[in-house]
Amino acid sequence: MTFDDRQFRDALGCFATGVSVVTSMNASGEPMGVTVNSFSSVSLEPPLILFSLGHGGSHCQEYSQSGKFAVNILSSQQMHLCERFASPIEDRFNGVDHNIGENGAPVFENCLAVLECETYAIQEAGDHKVFICQVTNVEAHTEEDPLLFYKGAFPKLT
Repeated sequence: MTFDDRQFRDALGCFATGVSVVTSMNASGEPMGVTVNSFSSVSLEPPLILFSLGHGGSHCQEYSQSGKFAVNILSSQQMHLCERFASPIEDRFNGVDHNIGENGAPVFENCLAVLECETYAIQEAGDHKVFICQVTNVEAHTEEDPLLFYKGAFPKLT
């Protein structure tokens, strides 16, 4: 290898991404959510998306068992959700307004889009699991700007 971890992370940071919070319910029926920028479309037929979670993350195993998710794509006005669900606090949903979607996963209001989905496949990939999910319901609201992540910061569209 001719590069180190920092160089690799810096290079990946050059790819601007949107920010989402992937939500689900654990086996006890409690909501869980985590901020991800590792989200992508995969297929239109069938409608597939993917996200990845690190094995060391607080909910990776619970997400593997749940099988039903909501990908809440955040607007530029939802930085507070990004920060809260990226934090190590235990009860991330305490005081956070949300509804329960058609598949039982928590859904936030005023997101740019919400993709409700269920597990299609889970692939081990290094220190992460890649969740490939089939979309079962879609809501889209395009009036706001997206919350973007680029080079470790959150730039605004001009």
